[in-house]
Amino acid sequence: KTVTDASALQAELQTGGVDLAPVPSNLPPDSLKQLGALPNLKVEQFDGSNIQYIGLNTTSPPLDKVKVRQAIGYAIDRKKIIDELLSGQAKIAYSVLPEASWAYTAGVKYDYDPARAKQLLAEAGYKNEPITFKFSSGNAAYSSYAQAIQNMLVEAGLNVQIETLDPNTIRENLAKGQFQMNTGAWIGGNQDPLFLKDLFTTGKIPGEGVSCCNRSRYSNPEVDNLLNAAVNETDRPKAKDLYQRAWTLISTDLPLVPLWYPANMVVANKRIGNISINPSGDWSFIKDITVNN
Repeated sequence: KTVTDASALQAELQTGGVDLAPVPSNLPPDSLKQLGALPNLKVEQFDGSNIQYIGLNTTSPPLDKVKVRQAIGYAIDRKKIIDELLSGQAKIAYSVLPEASWAYTAGVKYDYDPARAKQLLAEAGYKNEPITFKFSSGNAAYSSYAQAIQNMLVEAGLNVQIETLDPNTIRENLAKGQFQMNTGAWIGGNQDPLFLKDLFTTGKIPGEGVSCCNRSRYSNPEVDNLLNAAVNETDRPKAKDLYQRAWTLISTDLPLVPLWYPANMVVANKRIGNISINPSGDWSFIKDITVNN
């Protein structure tokens, strides 16, 4: 049963019209907490590997300056957002790879440091140039945390303005490089470091004959060489070293800011048992659930 409207899904769960809602992306964290308090429902939380992120267009001034991008990384208090807006339903991310990936490394960590952010902006010669922050309209979860991020960036001295657009327009803008800053989630496929090549090599910048996925338009020949070598390396320890060296460089240049790994939340009627969803959030667990009448 497809229920796209958040209010309708809550009503269906409350009345028993829906028994199980795995990873309901249209329900904000506070709604999930409220549902979990109802006598006939339970909400279970599992670690996730999908990644929520901020994308930065590295060819659009002032974001073409690495220190401005780094300042954005230090200006965002991800722990506060997770605790206060996401009800603890996420885990801070330092990489686009999940921590369980065999090639994971944190690289450069951008823990909250507003003083460092202000210092980097001064060093970059930032002159209050406007930065437009685009994201999809109609997503309550995106809207709440995006506004919090905007406020944090403004406090650090960045002139950030929000613009919401319909999802199709956003996709077109991202593909054409018609954006400065955006937010979104990468769903699935990031457990294998192979996807770093899609996100961060010059050959994957969208354009003639290329549709995906380096929307940040990031180009670093050293990263290209490391990732191409890693993809073709058959010795896993050597490949791991190459991938980790590449991520260290990427995280220094910061074309994309990893925010957090959203937890995989499952809302279910209490008569549904043996729920155990894997980090990627796929629905294969449904074959193992039990039903008590």
